[in-house]
Amino acid sequence: MKNTWKHSLLLLIIGLLFAGFTMPSSDVILFKIARSKDANEIFYMVNTLKNNKLDSNNPIAVQWIKRSSVIKTEPLTRIQQKFAYGLKFLSVDEQKAVFQFVSYNKRDFHLKKNNKGKYAVFTKLEKEEVEVDRIFIQIDGGSFWVPKISRVELHAISKADNKPLIEVIIP
Repeated sequence: MKNTWKHSLLLLIIGLLFAGFTMPSSDVILFKIARSKDANEIFYMVNTLKNNKLDSNNPIAVQWIKRSSVIKTEPLTRIQQKFAYGLKFLSVDEQKAVFQFVSYNKRDFHLKKNNKGKYAVFTKLEKEEVEVDRIFIQIDGGSFWVPKISRVELHAISKADNKPLIEVIIP
């Protein structure tokens, strides 16, 4: 019984190797969304051209990491793009982009380089600019079309003092 977790881990690693699964590089990951519903996550990644300028046609690529019996990646469905996890770009150029989530237009997010020269996503939290790290959505029932979301946690890093911050949003 003690070695069960080691056996499971070994099988997972072997499965990942044979499935050809690779996690996105941390250099391109901007942030992720996790949900209470399952272990699947949505990754938002910067999409640049060879000269490290933003791809103005698609500055942020979005993909699921599906964690079922076999871990795989998938794009968002059209419904997810249009009503849930998709992005609406308000402005885009080679250095920055401003966007909102299609499901939440009360806050703007800014894609631009941080003080380390790496692309990151920023927003305002109580008038302070913060770097978005991840978002967690607590889903407590409902339906496919109208899920009951009790809270959303925005995990960020303070730009001023580099401390982690969490904003809890009650929809």
